[in-house]
Amino acid sequence: MLAGIQELLTIGFIIVCLFFIPRLFRGTEATVHKRGNPDSRISGKMRFGIVLSFALPLSVAVILKPWEDSFPLFLSVGIFPVAVGWAGVWVKNGFKNSRGG
Repeated sequence: MLAGIQELLTIGFIIVCLFFIPRLFRGTEATVHKRGNPDSRISGKMRFGIVLSFALPLSVAVILKPWEDSFPLFLSVGIFPVAVGWAGVWVKNGFKNSRGG
């Protein structure tokens, strides 16, 4: 019984912190958000990549049902390609930014 109360109090504390800590730092230069540069919007390719990052593992999960028995296969077919794809985007953007354009 005591562990249940402690867990509830911990979750309550985290929720309170999520609401009140940002208010403590409101108005500082680091938290004031200005309207972003129109050139920094998410491109269509990036949006497609984000959607595909959710669609591929979900579709593979529906087909393979990893909760039953094929979790390693699900990781190699559903999750690993997404991780490799985003790692490639990250490396490509790193090279692009280091060349200045």
